[in-house]
Amino acid sequence: MVALRDTVGESVQLAVLSGGQLVIVASEEGTHAPGREDRPASRVGARLGIANTAAGKAIAAHLDPARLAALLGAVDPGLQSELDLVRARGYAIGARAGEPEGDAQSVSVAAPILDYAGQPIGAVAVTADASRLDGPQAHGLSAPLMRAARGISHTAAGGAMSLTIQSPPAAGADVEVRCVDHARALLGEGPLWSPRDNALYWVDILTPAVHCHHAADGTNTEIQLGAMASVAIPMASGGLLLATPGGLMRFDTAVQRMTLLAHPEAERRGNRYNDGKCDRRGRLWISSMDMGTAANRGNLFRVEADGAWEKMDSGFTVPNGLGWSPDSTRMYFTDTFRRTIYEYDFDLLAGTISNRRPLITFSEADGKPDGLTVDAEGCLWVAAWDAWHVARFAPDGRALQRIRMPVARPTSCCFGGASLETLFVTSASVRLGAQALAAAPLSGSLFALEVPGVRGLPEATFAG
Repeated sequence: MVALRDTVGESVQLAVLSGGQLVIVASEEGTHAPGREDRPASRVGARLGIANTAAGKAIAAHLDPARLAALLGAVDPGLQSELDLVRARGYAIGARAGEPEGDAQSVSVAAPILDYAGQPIGAVAVTADASRLDGPQAHGLSAPLMRAARGISHTAAGGAMSLTIQSPPAAGADVEVRCVDHARALLGEGPLWSPRDNALYWVDILTPAVHCHHAADGTNTEIQLGAMASVAIPMASGGLLLATPGGLMRFDTAVQRMTLLAHPEAERRGNRYNDGKCDRRGRLWISSMDMGTAANRGNLFRVEADGAWEKMDSGFTVPNGLGWSPDSTRMYFTDTFRRTIYEYDFDLLAGTISNRRPLITFSEADGKPDGLTVDAEGCLWVAAWDAWHVARFAPDGRALQRIRMPVARPTSCCFGGASLETLFVTSASVRLGAQALAAAPLSGSLFALEVPGVRGLPEATFAG
């Protein structure tokens, strides 16, 4: 705690669960001059509710549903959506421990302390006056905070996403990379080009929001959502198909209303949907994963236009990039945690997959494979998380080209524009500390680039 306090310069508290309450057991005060904002952030020994502070929400978000219900009773949808975000982020932002929620003068960022089984037993929190800790600064504390929480618990449970990044590569003679939306997304993902709208849709899973880049004039719009959405796919009938923790939703963008289409993971409340795309018959292929990235809990589903669905594969940890060969005889699917892109035999008419085998495996120096797309020559373009680049691979898995990005965490890519010659790349800023953000200030932005002689394939809309 002292080391964390000295790193961030703000007050640090340690809280543990005791029965149905949160108890503050230790506190280290910040290094700023004394004053109202720097009085002891909480009284050691104080007992607090678990649903109205950042520390309490960091714990509550990681409780299994039965234990959460025993502590809080019925959880209203608004709080459940907030807890889903906390679990996916790995940290909570809100009222400081010992202060009523809504105190505009104080802010707290808290991460759970997990036991050997990955269950929350406490939380460590950093608190400060709101004048010193705005939104971006609060998110920037997440990396040292989560390291401290894991150091306290002596466990890496729930730690599939890395908290450290490689150093930026040396500048090279790469193609020009343009920032076309300086959005500062926490976890930008799922870019999809819509010829119908002459626009690129993408999501920020952890804000959460749907973004749209309009090609005609280069402007950008954003729709804030009340729940996470991991993909936003144009539908043949109009509007978007969103993948939320509450199910796959038809989203009427004009009135911003959601209606449920299907919910394959309805019985697994700890799971959320992740990457998804449509095959060339308009069927949705959507993956799922544990919100805390627990191992091997992810699935792959196929969803029809009428909402009928079928589980097609399972056992993934952080399922990601999807794509198909130009002739639709092969499907590609990524497990970021295993640093592996798999290849399946694909039957377009039947909508079936078989014979899964590794196609590309990333070394630690390569980063982690995230989202992908396929170009007109059948080559795979892959965003390399924590490695500052996107890479092109031949259909047989041979590495062909790397393009340096100005951010450490590119997340996904797709081709767009009238001739499908522009490669759009999303990125993330989540869990990057102040030093990492200073090295990559455009983290979370949307980028565009053109590679001479390379064109993409059109992505399908959802048939519903």
